[in-house]
Amino acid sequence: MTISNSKAASSIKPMHRRRAFTMVEMMVTVTILAIAMASILSTSIFFSKNVASLGNYSTMSRDSRKALEVLARDLHAAESINAATSAGLTLELPVDLGGALVAYVYDSSAETVTRSIKDASGTTSDVLFDDVSEFEFFYFNRLGNSITTNLTSAKSVQVDATLVKKVITTDTTDYIISARFLMRNI
Repeated sequence: MTISNSKAASSIKPMHRRRAFTMVEMMVTVTILAIAMASILSTSIFFSKNVASLGNYSTMSRDSRKALEVLARDLHAAESINAATSAGLTLELPVDLGGALVAYVYDSSAETVTRSIKDASGTTSDVLFDDVSEFEFFYFNRLGNSITTNLTSAKSVQVDATLVKKVITTDTTDYIISARFLMRNI
């Protein structure tokens, strides 16, 4: 004898299929994520390059102020100019400052400006500027006129320089300085 229960048969539910992402949905999601990651990466590279550039400007500004202060001190105190060219300058300091010869030389191959002091104890040198792409001294007489001959009679000296630093792989940071100094003791 078979007994059937209509209520029991109707309460048995067929197995439901599990829902999953389709291949199209996965491709759309991966594409959107790839676009978002590419934009985030390019923005990150852009900001890091700008931060490095800002750091270079700050460093060059600090270094140039320090170097120009040293040059100004030497030029103000100088008793005479021993040698003068567009790429170099040699000054003689007074005896009370040691009577030293101070030379400034621009080396275009090394892209540096070096200050050398020659006194009784010997010669010492230090680099004032580095990463210098252009550097030039200009000389002026007592009336403020530019002079190109008899440079040892100059009363004021102007310095023009262009400093360039690399940002990641390109030369994009430049800092141009120009300063004119009056020599008080000449």
